[in-house]
Amino acid sequence: MRKYLGLSVLGVCLLVLTTGTTAFAGTSSTYYAGKNVQGQKLLFSVDQMASGPKFDPFFTTLVIHCPATGNTITAGFEFIGFEIPISKGKFSISLNDFSDRFSWSGTITPKKATGTESYDLAAFDAQKGLQDCASGTVRWAAQALVPASKPAAPHTSYMITITKEANGSVQFNVTH
Repeated sequence: MRKYLGLSVLGVCLLVLTTGTTAFAGTSSTYYAGKNVQGQKLLFSVDQMASGPKFDPFFTTLVIHCPATGNTITAGFEFIGFEIPISKGKFSISLNDFSDRFSWSGTITPKKATGTESYDLAAFDAQKGLQDCASGTVRWAAQALVPASKPAAPHTSYMITITKEANGSVQFNVTH
């Protein structure tokens, strides 16, 4: 009796594992790694979903300049919860809150991708005046990775984590 019970449990486990594997079989991802013209790294994937391809950003890095203070800041951005629709090979994301504005757009093919990105940060100078610390519009290029692997995010002065909540709201979290 125990022998048959053991076989039944094994059968149920295999059924559950097989069902879980096929549930993910319809989704595939292609990873793209590259750099912008500032020499900073970026990484994203294109996820093939039932609703169409989605741009799924992981990280990018930009050098921003503050004109009044002369400060130069290397800012890293990591993303959580974003799946941006790709239409006719193009995507665009633009995010802003009361002090930050970030944009990333581009054109994607099966083997490469190109586009622009930018970041603006409202910051005070020594006289309590406001300055626009900005990257300007920065061109970037990336290649599809074969086999799919994810390089590590580079070291930066500041890390800005941008999270898209289930309700659609976007949160910026800055760490130094």
